[in-house]
Amino acid sequence: MKGKRHPLLIYGRIHRQRRGLFLSAALIVLFFYVVIAWPLVDQATLKTWWLWPQEYDILLLIAVAIFFLAFLYKWVAPRLAYVQCTERNLRIQTPLYPLALSYRRIVTTRPNQWGRVYPSETLTRRQRRILDPIGGEGVLILDLKGWPMSRSILRWWIPDVMFTPAGDGLVLWVPDWMALSREISHFTDIRREARMGSKPDASVYGRMKREDK
Repeated sequence: MKGKRHPLLIYGRIHRQRRGLFLSAALIVLFFYVVIAWPLVDQATLKTWWLWPQEYDILLLIAVAIFFLAFLYKWVAPRLAYVQCTERNLRIQTPLYPLALSYRRIVTTRPNQWGRVYPSETLTRRQRRILDPIGGEGVLILDLKGWPMSRSILRWWIPDVMFTPAGDGLVLWVPDWMALSREISHFTDIRREARMGSKPDASVYGRMKREDK
């Protein structure tokens, strides 16, 4: 049994930045490759200003590939990031790495806003570009009692603004934080009662769902 996949919207904010720049760079370098490597300009003119021998034109194609792959990653990455409840743990799926967070590590869940978690005056320039337009957006804070691995390693996969300023929690920005909060409570109850040998349907959220039917 699994819950709904809730997109992690912060990755959309992060990877939207400079995405067009990488695509523009790829198109510009490709244009130069077409003009120079095929030769659309006479060779006498090229020799007066070109910086390397013609056999090195392949470097232009390599640059095009790098810029285009960077653009492609920034376009695809937000679609790969989500948070999902499972029976065993809370799955934080980043674009490149899945993090499994045990429900036992979650102390509390509470709502907040980006602007209150990260006040504008405390932001770095890079953080301000990401968070200033969304300061009023609601987020769900997970207060934790430990991490499954070192935070210095997690920061390779998780942006710094997803950690609370004190570093002891996660900030989850999803389209419906209330639904995610209910699911976390539900699956936490199921996991706790499974360890105690109780039926999963005894959870508070499970009883509420049955009563609504």
